[in-house]
Amino acid sequence: MSRFILVFYTAFAAFVLFADDEAFDLASSTARFSEDEARLKAEYKKYVKKVDKPSEGIVVPVENHPDGSLKVEVCAGKAQFFNKDAIIWCGDVIVREFGLDKKLKMELEADTCIIDRNTKSGWINGLGKGHYGKTKIQGRGIYFSFSEEFVKILSNVMIESSEIKFEGVEL
Repeated sequence: MSRFILVFYTAFAAFVLFADDEAFDLASSTARFSEDEARLKAEYKKYVKKVDKPSEGIVVPVENHPDGSLKVEVCAGKAQFFNKDAIIWCGDVIVREFGLDKKLKMELEADTCIIDRNTKSGWINGLGKGHYGKTKIQGRGIYFSFSEEFVKILSNVMIESSEIKFEGVEL
């Protein structure tokens, strides 16, 4: 039952966060997201063992808007790049997404994560938290996709939003 509730809230959060994006189709994307999530979880375990001398105070652009302006950046207290595989391991990390107007659109914080620069997706191991507009999320084990603007939280989920309206619901 708790698994159902988690899936429901994850789907609900994706719907609420991205309801204005007509191109997003949660049902058809679920299998692809699940495969990428499983791959990144395994990659995280593999790469965390390889971290030996991370750089400190790193800011990395991950994606640009079509006009060339910055869309996504990763700020890390420490990071190690695995260029051959396009993987970045990050510690004390903040991932930020900016709109075309250059205003902050989304922010995720975590103790550790990996980001795949090819797929523009990542895995936060442990606790992560973030916000998208006025919606705040928090949980443990977070998969995210920048290109699809999708976030999935696996456990200890907390969603807080002043933007969600339940019309016609009486309690």
